[in-house]
Amino acid sequence: MVLIFLIVLLGIPALEIFVFAEVGGIIGGWATVGLTLLTAALGALLFRTQGTAVLQRAQETLRQEQSPLAEIIDGVGLLLAAVLLFLPGFVTDVAGFLLFIPPLRIVLIGFLFRRLARSAESNVWIVRTGSGKASGSSPDRTVIDGEYEDLTEDREDDSSDRKDDGNRTLPPR
Repeated sequence: MVLIFLIVLLGIPALEIFVFAEVGGIIGGWATVGLTLLTAALGALLFRTQGTAVLQRAQETLRQEQSPLAEIIDGVGLLLAAVLLFLPGFVTDVAGFLLFIPPLRIVLIGFLFRRLARSAESNVWIVRTGSGKASGSSPDRTVIDGEYEDLTEDREDDSSDRKDDGNRTLPPR
């Protein structure tokens, strides 16, 4: 993991410098600077328009009393795209523009979240139960099912590495 971080930290700036030198040699220095500023402005415009659309979808989802998780993930992708376009460089600009394509953004951000979830070695399921629409029925409930390890000291049993089945009440904090 450290090696990957080091490669990214050193490799991307080195690649950007190389591409800047090549593009500057072809179209000139001032044109290269102008093109970099143009991509940043275009990124801000795209972020504003697509970000507003995502925000409106999230508000509509909340009005329907549903979780706006898809919109949040979409917003994270848009924010990442905007940051990549604001960074000076053509390689990051290409990556940023690719993230502004909605189907590609959903696939890439979904892959990133799945990868992060897998590296955390955790499983969490969120289940919505009940309709809550009929009169006299109970309101919607959210049930979160997951695995955890109780790290508090147990006075009855000194084995701290056992898995808890979730039927015990945790002590107050």
